[in-house]
Amino acid sequence: MAPISNAPPEILQKIFRRCIHSQDARIRPFSPSEAPLLLCSVCTLWRIIAIATPQLWAQLFVSIAEETNKAQPSPQLIEAWIARSGCQPLTLVLQNFGQRSSGADSINKVLEMFLPHLHRWRNVTFILPNHPFPTPLTSLGLPSTSGASQLQIAKLEFRSDTGVHATDAPQVSGLSRLLKSSSQLHTLYWRNDLQFLDVNWVQLTVLDLVPVWRPMSQIIQIMQKAPKLRSLSVFISEACDVVDPLVLLNLAILWIGTEVDINPLFQRLALPSLQNINVFCANLVPSIPQTDVVNCVVRSGSRVQVGIFKSLRIPEADLITFLRSSPSLLLFEISNDGVPTITDDILGLLTAGDTPYLCPNLRIIRFLESSVSATDGLLADMVESRRKATPSNPEASLSRVVVDFSATDLPRHAEDIRRLRDLDDEAAFRAWINQPETA
Repeated sequence: MAPISNAPPEILQKIFRRCIHSQDARIRPFSPSEAPLLLCSVCTLWRIIAIATPQLWAQLFVSIAEETNKAQPSPQLIEAWIARSGCQPLTLVLQNFGQRSSGADSINKVLEMFLPHLHRWRNVTFILPNHPFPTPLTSLGLPSTSGASQLQIAKLEFRSDTGVHATDAPQVSGLSRLLKSSSQLHTLYWRNDLQFLDVNWVQLTVLDLVPVWRPMSQIIQIMQKAPKLRSLSVFISEACDVVDPLVLLNLAILWIGTEVDINPLFQRLALPSLQNINVFCANLVPSIPQTDVVNCVVRSGSRVQVGIFKSLRIPEADLITFLRSSPSLLLFEISNDGVPTITDDILGLLTAGDTPYLCPNLRIIRFLESSVSATDGLLADMVESRRKATPSNPEASLSRVVVDFSATDLPRHAEDIRRLRDLDDEAAFRAWINQPETA
C-alpha cells in the first residue's frame, strides 16, 4: 500500500477537509494540536496543500483574554487565516466574557479585520461587553457598506456593567441594520433588548431570545410576524390579554420559561407540528395550574416526542389526557412545583402489559421534585414492565429513569428504590434516584 504522502494533492485535500468536518461541532480555538494548523506542521508538502485548501480556514475563533486583554490568536495569525480562506463563506466567533470594556482596543482591531469580509459572513457569534467602543459596528448595514449577503446564522450577546443597557450602545442599532439587510438570515440568537431589533421576521426559522425576560405582548408580536418559525426559545414576563388566535404551522420546538400565568397564551395558540415542548414555570404566586399548556398540545393534534414540564402545576386529569394523546412521546419529564402528581392511576396507565398502555415508545422518564405520589412498588412495576419484551412491548425501549423522593418519602418508597437499583444493573438501562443525572 502506497504511503498517504504519495497520494495526489486533490485526494489529500479531500482528506484534510474531512479532518475539519469530523471535529467537534463546537468551533475550536486556534490550536497547533488541531487541524488545520496540525496539518501544516507534518511536512512541507502537507503545509503547501493545507494552505492552498481554503475550506480549512473558513472558521475563525477569536477570544480576548481577560488577563492580558489581547486577542488569541495574534492579529498576524488572524490576518493569515482570513487570507487563506479565499472566497469561502466565513464562520466567525469573537468573544470576551468580561463585563467591562478593558479589551476594547483588541476587539476593535479584530472587528476591523472581519469587516472587509462582511459579504462572506455566513455564521457569526459575538459575545462582547456592551460599551460604545466598537466604532466599526456603528456603520453596519448603512448604504455606504456592503451587506452581509450570505449571513444565515447570527448569535449576538452584549454584556454590560450595572446600569448600562444594551440599547445604550450604538453597536446594537448597527447590528440591527445589518440583520435587516441580511436576506438569507434564518437563525438568530439575540441576547439584548428587542427595542432596536428589526429583521426580516418572515424568513426566520430559529429564534432564541433566552435569557432576557420579555413581556408576553412582545412574544405574541413575534409569533405574528414570524410564521415560519420552527424553533422558539423565550422567557416570558408581564402577562397580557390574548384576543386573536395564534397559529404557528411549522413550529417543532418550543422552549418557554415563565414567571406569569401563560394559560391565556396557550388558549389561543395552535401548534400542529410541535415535537418538543419544554415549559418552566418560576416563582408564580399564587400558583395557578397551567392546564392550557397540555390542552394546547392535545387540541393541536401534535405528535410530541419530548414533553418537559418543570414546576408546572398540571392536574391529574389533564396530564392523563396529554399522555393519551402522545403515543409518539420519547422523553417525559415532570415536576409539579413540589406537589405530588404521578398517582397510582397514571403509573397503571403507563405500565406495559397485554392490554394497550400509554406512550409505548418512551425511552426516558424523569419524575422530579417529589412528583411521585403512587403506592410503593408501582413505580418499579411500571419500569420493570417496560424493560420486558411482551407482545405489546416487543422492544422494551425504556433506557433511563430519573426520580426524586423527598426525605419523608424515602422510607415509604423503599421497595421502589431497591428494585430500581436492581434494574440499574441491566445492560442499556440506568436509574438515578435522588442523584444528579449523568451522561
